[in-house]
Formats: sequence, C-alpha cells, structure tokens
Amino acid sequence: MTTVNYDRAVAYYDETRAFRSGVAEQYRQAILPFLDGHDNPRILELAIGTGLIGASFFAAGDSYVGVDISRGMMGRIASKLDNGNAPDLAQADIARRLPFTDDSFDLVHALRVFHLLDDWQRCIQEVRRVLKPGRRLLIVRNAPLESEAQPPWAVVHGKWDEILAELGVGVEGIRHGIFRTDDIMMEYLRSTGAKTRSVDLLPYTERAVSPRMMVERRRQKMFSSDWHLPADLHARAVQQLNRWLETDCAQPDELRAQSMVFRAIVARWAEQDQVRG
Repeated sequence: MTTVNYDRAVAYYDETRAFRSGVAEQYRQAILPFLDGHDNPRILELAIGTGLIGASFFAAGDSYVGVDISRGMMGRIASKLDNGNAPDLAQADIARRLPFTDDSFDLVHALRVFHLLDDWQRCIQEVRRVLKPGRRLLIVRNAPLESEAQPPWAVVHGKWDEILAELGVGVEGIRHGIFRTDDIMMEYLRSTGAKTRSVDLLPYTERAVSPRMMVERRRQKMFSSDWHLPADLHARAVQQLNRWLETDCAQPDELRAQSMVFRAIVARWAEQDQVRG
C-alpha cells in the first residue's frame, strides 16, 4: 500500500475542501511564530495538494516548498498566484523518501495529512532528517470546537460507517483504522527523543454544508476512504444512506457553518539528538 494519491480528486477537491476567504492567511500568521525569528527561514509543507494553505505562503514571498505525491493536485497551485512566480514544488511519496538534503528546512508542517499515510513513522523519520537541528515539525488537524453540536459532515460520516458495518465492511481499515490519535503520535515522537506539546493554532469557521450535500459527496465517492469499495457494495450503502436522509435525518437541507480549530502537535528534537539517515 502506498500513500493515497489524490489525482482522481483534482476536479472537485477545491470545491469540497477549500476554506473560507482569509483562513489560509490567518493560518500562515499562526505558523510564523514557530520559526523563532530565524533569518530567511525555509518552510516545507507535506502533501501540499492544490495549495489551499500553501498558496498564501507563496503569495507572501516566503521561502516555501511544497511536496505531494499527486502531480495533478500540485498543477492547480500556479493558477492561484498572481505574482508571476512559479511555486517551488516536488513530487514524492512523503511516507517513503523526501527529495531534500539533510538540514534543509527551518519548519515542516502538515495539515490534514497523517491519516492518509500508510507509514507515518517513516515520514516522521524523514522530517527529522531534513529539519535543521533544533527546528520544529507541526502535525496539524482540524477539530470541531467542543461546545458545538455535531456538524453535518460528522453526522453523515458516522451514519455511513454504521451502514458499512451493517453490510459487513469493518470500520477498521476503512477510515478510522488508519487515523492516528494525537496520543499515539506524541508517544511515538517522544520515543524518538522529541519534546512535544499540543497547541490550538487558530479558531476558524468552516464553509457551510448540509447533510444532503455530504450524502451526495458519498454517492460520488469524493472521499478517498470509499475509493476501494466494490461498486455493488457502494451502491447498496448509498441506497441506505439516502433512505436515512429522507426518513430519519433531521433538517437534511439545513446549511450549517461549523466552528473549528486548527490543532497542532508541535515536535522539536534537541540539536544533539538530531539524526541523519
């Protein structure tokens, strides 16, 4: 198994995953303090995709590099920049080998990425190699604020998992089986000698979605966790999900914008502990 390649999602990725206007720029501002004021810092984004976040760094003129397994996704980045500069990009499977020399970067960050890696430990080892001594890795995910009700996408995802389980498809290995909890990743990072902490980088508001919109995305196999499902099984699951939407889902067409937070695991290896592969 290799890292998930999103080439097949290029046409709809931005439409279904993009952030509200201004969020990417706010994310950049939240990341910059982790550079400790180093002169001319070099930043690496793992799995940059279509540049939903990375474009803000390129536009600001940062010394910024993006790497992704999907050439198709990265092909969308240049069109988002109006400064005429070509983005600095590299194609590679980040869970195998990063195509950079040792001690290349002052900061490495990854947003909504590690659940897609079959060997996330290997990725961390590679990050440790390309980071300059004493610099930081940020593993970032987005999470609903605890005070908020369950968002439409979470309700539909939960029902989808329930349906798949009823059809004999174990949730293990479909989606949750590959998600790494923060505790698991922090434990591994500490075993490598890293000092770790969890930080809430930035609260933000998602784009509004409805349960019906999320059901349609399941029907169209817009989530990588569904790509391997046999066509007949997927069709049966969609039929049941539609039945639930029409009979048991409260307010299936209500659009709701969920309050979220970017939550980061911050890892830093002491200079004397830095290793080279």
